[in-house]
Amino acid sequence: MIRKLPIRLIGQAELYFPAVPGFADHYVRGLGAAWEALGRPFNPDEIDRFRQSLRKMLEEAFERSPYSSVCVAYQTDPHPKKTISWRMGIHQSTIADEYADWIATRTPPLFGHHPDAKVMDLAHSLGTPSSHAILDVGAGTGRNTIPLSKEGFRTDAVEFAPSLAQILRDDVEKQDLPIRVYEGDILDPALPVPHTHYDMMLLAEVVSHFRDTRQLRRLFETADRLLVPGGLLLFSAFLAAPDYEPDDVARSMSQVMWCSMFTRLELQDAAAGLPFDLVSDESTRTYEKTHLPAERWPPTGWYEEWTAGQDVFDLPTGQNPLEMRWMTYRRRPDR
Repeated sequence: MIRKLPIRLIGQAELYFPAVPGFADHYVRGLGAAWEALGRPFNPDEIDRFRQSLRKMLEEAFERSPYSSVCVAYQTDPHPKKTISWRMGIHQSTIADEYADWIATRTPPLFGHHPDAKVMDLAHSLGTPSSHAILDVGAGTGRNTIPLSKEGFRTDAVEFAPSLAQILRDDVEKQDLPIRVYEGDILDPALPVPHTHYDMMLLAEVVSHFRDTRQLRRLFETADRLLVPGGLLLFSAFLAAPDYEPDDVARSMSQVMWCSMFTRLELQDAAAGLPFDLVSDESTRTYEKTHLPAERWPPTGWYEEWTAGQDVFDLPTGQNPLEMRWMTYRRRPDR
């Protein structure tokens, strides 16, 4: 009787798989189990053809954007058939799309109420605020930009996502602050940001969206153009532990989870031949927890696990091979 039951079973589903090509086998095992539960198991040749199609589509989706997914839709064929029909396609999403969704579905403030302790500490190390210009790259809704300006620093902002840039412009106008907001990609040389102008350039939670070491290189080249001699470049980045060599699956998963992973050697290579010296390499989580007032910790509900790399690896903090770090570089004055 159980063997006869599938002709009366009806099922359908639409699943969205994160674009991690290395997980194709894992996805196929799950789908295979679901189809078998419907009494419609695929034979080895059918599974192999499906796996090849899925892997190819995952690779294409990841190439387009790590925030894309592959949609697999299936349904049981009508009685008296005992088969399943399926189709798949790419659901493409960009970082701008993702942040637009944040604005539509999340309660502000999106990135926390307060500025980063490291950002404010390093800015004040420059000296008299009114004498120094700061560029906040990937400024979001202004969590660091606006406090820096209110402290007296001559502050400008760059934001790639139009939805975030508009919120920042509106707040700047409401508070009548002298902040210039540039909308676009900081790595685009055509972006009209003044050259050799800034004493400090910061990227908080931005390098976590970079896709490869070429973007790291372009970041250092951009900082070389925009910073004054002796200026500081500060950014947070997810770095692999010194004894861990990430493979392709870990790297693609880190991009999907907004934690793009790099090694310290890759950072060294990105800065090679450019006039930058590493000043400090510090745990973002530890620095912020130590220097923020207790009532301001954690900045958001997701901050602790995310900065500890636990969005990628389900491991205790002390055993995780990935961590966000504050990296500070100084542009050499002797050019």
